[in-house]
Amino acid sequence: MKCVLIVLFVAVAVEGCNHTFMKNGAICYSGNNCAFGCHNGNCWSQCDAVCCLTTDCLDGDLSCTSGCALPEWCWVVGNSYDSRATCKTNDECGPDNFIKFPYKYSCSGACSV
Repeated sequence: MKCVLIVLFVAVAVEGCNHTFMKNGAICYSGNNCAFGCHNGNCWSQCDAVCCLTTDCLDGDLSCTSGCALPEWCWVVGNSYDSRATCKTNDECGPDNFIKFPYKYSCSGACSV
């Protein structure tokens, strides 16, 4: 019984990005618990959509909860609201890049699985 409680505590205590993204080389941004990266010249981010049916993540900001099992993602809007943010490296695509994302860090469309 003690082992089960310890395992449950560790699983609940770990916050962070979806492991599926992390094992493929993505970067985890602790500010919103979302993984992000560059793929085929465009920035993408982990996001929650289907998961929001069971967790409270519909607050209007791009944030990710630790309880989502699905690796959902979206293309990220750049400094104009009608286009995807372009990139060459994963480092360019984080929410803390205020040059590339001066207004808001958000999805350019719906989350995909």
